[in-house]
Amino acid sequence: MSPRHSSYDAIVDAAEAVVMESGAAHMTLDAVAAKAGVSKGGLLHHFPTKVALLEAMLNRLIEAREKSRKKIWRELPDSPTRELKAYMLSSLLRDKKSDRVGASLLAPLAHNPKLAVPVREAIRKVYAEIVSSDVKFERAAVLALAAEGLLLQETLSISPFTEEQRSRIVEELLRLAYGEIVEKYT
Repeated sequence: MSPRHSSYDAIVDAAEAVVMESGAAHMTLDAVAAKAGVSKGGLLHHFPTKVALLEAMLNRLIEAREKSRKKIWRELPDSPTRELKAYMLSSLLRDKKSDRVGASLLAPLAHNPKLAVPVREAIRKVYAEIVSSDVKFERAAVLALAAEGLLLQETLSISPFTEEQRSRIVEELLRLAYGEIVEKYT
């Protein structure tokens, strides 16, 4: 890993920590530079604006989700619903750190249309893959939206479900997706 890439990642790590501590609205470049142990000039070299840093954080979340989906996809048996199952499972398998960072980024995402572009593109791309399989469009969309809805409730810490109820919901979603429970993921 090059020093440039290393400092880039350290800055994004620090920004995530600052956002989790005080929220994206209160994140300052000075606070991030201090947390990353770099000069403000070093931070500005990589991220000339706060929006550029928020974009990097969103891109990291998108890349992590895509990596998770691809890993799950490789582990699933080939079937017409493989893309849908992988997408649903990547939504339903929670990463608490990503949930906290994602929740903190929702307000700036909602208020800055530029930040929504990579998120919208990632969602468009994956939905195109999901519905290009033999799964009926409406079925794939409803199941993906249900998994995303549960993820969003959990990200916002507003889910009314107990862990036991959540497990039953996940099992039912998976059953609806492909008629069987995959023990490995439930």
